[in-house]
Amino acid sequence: MTPLAVSLQKAAPRLESRRAAILEAWLRALADTAAPGTGDLRESCERELDILLARLRIGEAEELLDEEAREGARRARAGSSLQWRAQALSRLDRCCLGALADGGDSADHDREAVLALAELGARRLEALLRASEEENHRRLLETQDQAAQAAEKARELERANEALRKSERQSQHRAEQIALLSSVAHRIASILDAERLMQEAAEVIQARLNHTYVAVVVLDDEGVLVGRWAGRAGIGRRSAGRAQGPAGGVIGRALRKRAPQVVPDVSKDPDYHPDVPGTHSEMVIPLLDGGEAVGAIDFQTERTGAFDLDAVAVGETLAEFLVVALRNARLFSESRRGQD
Repeated sequence: MTPLAVSLQKAAPRLESRRAAILEAWLRALADTAAPGTGDLRESCERELDILLARLRIGEAEELLDEEAREGARRARAGSSLQWRAQALSRLDRCCLGALADGGDSADHDREAVLALAELGARRLEALLRASEEENHRRLLETQDQAAQAAEKARELERANEALRKSERQSQHRAEQIALLSSVAHRIASILDAERLMQEAAEVIQARLNHTYVAVVVLDDEGVLVGRWAGRAGIGRRSAGRAQGPAGGVIGRALRKRAPQVVPDVSKDPDYHPDVPGTHSEMVIPLLDGGEAVGAIDFQTERTGAFDLDAVAVGETLAEFLVVALRNARLFSESRRGQD
């Protein structure tokens, strides 16, 4: 049994105890998506969740991944779109992570479970991505072979090539997003000091996304934002430092609304606070713990309109990782004070 299977087998009882909550959260997360086919969504989600939990419980995570890879390849060959499948799996992973955040044993247990679930989710998405890319490549080769037989099909070949290039760009973008999530999870999972955790998270996110400025901030007992930030060289600040101040600006709006805020052009937003020179667009993702806004991730960049729906989805997943990690750090700190 692989280390991944062992870690997921340990986490399985906690996930099974939260099965009903995971299912309902997953169904809510899928409510705004158009599921393919006419089958009952609840029934299919229950079946898939039960299969996942059963395989994790008996330590068959690798077998599950192999089977899903084969099924993804079969669907791709049949001409089925894998986009909805990828969205459904991504949202299921987030619901499972949310279930782990509700209670738990030790901080070590939480870190191991979060890392294992992050790896499982990344590998499931990678398998779908690989199946889609391989099928696209196979179809392109068929198109090229047919087009080579007649000159009049030259334009058809060019359209196919452009479609492949577009698909490759999209695939690369998704792969970079998966790599970012994995990097953040691995960097912060073992850190039990809140200040260092926020600094590490800000630095790895800023480095991977190459934004002008990234900050991770939390509300203290007096409602003041404190946290850590990382910025690109030349923005008028040192490369990293401590942020502190009232919950105003776009961050304050995100905390009040408990929802992501995307500002394509900061010059047109009355709430924007010009604290980072050169910023043209901003995205703020609130950190939600049990529905309560406890902090935020602030992204600022020099490009206008830099943040799309994909960026919001990635930001929300990062926020969920951080909420779990910050809770672990707080619990660890409280336990240490109790021992003193």
